[in-house]
Amino acid sequence: MRYIITTFCLLFSAFNASALESHESSAYYTKKQNVNIGDVYTFQEHGSWQTLKVLDTHSDEVNSTTVHVLIYRPRAEKPTLKSLRTMSIMTYHAPLSHELFTSDWLYIGNSTPLSTELKPYINYLKHNNFKKYAAATGQKVDDLIFRANTQYTKGYALSQAAQYEQAIEAYTQAIKIFPLYYEAIDNIGFAYMDMGEFEKAIEYFDRSLSVYPQGVTALYYKGMSYINLEDINNAIETFKLGIETFPKQRQAFEEMYHSLVELTH
Repeated sequence: MRYIITTFCLLFSAFNASALESHESSAYYTKKQNVNIGDVYTFQEHGSWQTLKVLDTHSDEVNSTTVHVLIYRPRAEKPTLKSLRTMSIMTYHAPLSHELFTSDWLYIGNSTPLSTELKPYINYLKHNNFKKYAAATGQKVDDLIFRANTQYTKGYALSQAAQYEQAIEAYTQAIKIFPLYYEAIDNIGFAYMDMGEFEKAIEYFDRSLSVYPQGVTALYYKGMSYINLEDINNAIETFKLGIETFPKQRQAFEEMYHSLVELTH
């Protein structure tokens, strides 16, 4: 297992958190080509007005733009910037393609997102774009990585001392700091295996694979956990998946797969 996390090279734009006063469009409901943070759009559908506020935008290397928005509950009355204050929120964060902003969407004006409105989006960044999360929260990636590694090292030492519950807590703290730390997630799975809690181990190996689908170790020990549960069918399917997914590690998965298949005949 690695002790040092390699920082992901993620493209990101600087997050604008400055407080600006809300302002109404001088031409109410004018169409607008560019989408900016704080822009509020609406359109009418089946007698109800659907309204959203732009929290952020992100363009990737192939110039595909994602617009992150907050969505208000539909209402019968036409919305205004002033009425936003009393409108209830249906979804605090949803990523949408820029292409979805068709001519049906009408521009109301601009209202800078409040800190309370941004919290779910910030949490999304923490799990999906860690570098941008650090920038948005005024933190340094290197500092966060150092803190996560400190907890990981503590957890590893506790695991070696067979203090598994304390080790799990340390690894959990590492993951709270850096949710993409799949090695720490794997080690929680190993700790649960050592404690004989194989269903919990599988839960964490699945979680690790959701973060890092290339996780050979997580998939292999997921299969081993099924064996310990005497769930041979799921163990066979897991090792079969390993054969198909990881050709370079094919031999390790094949040995377990063929051994289990022979047991069932």
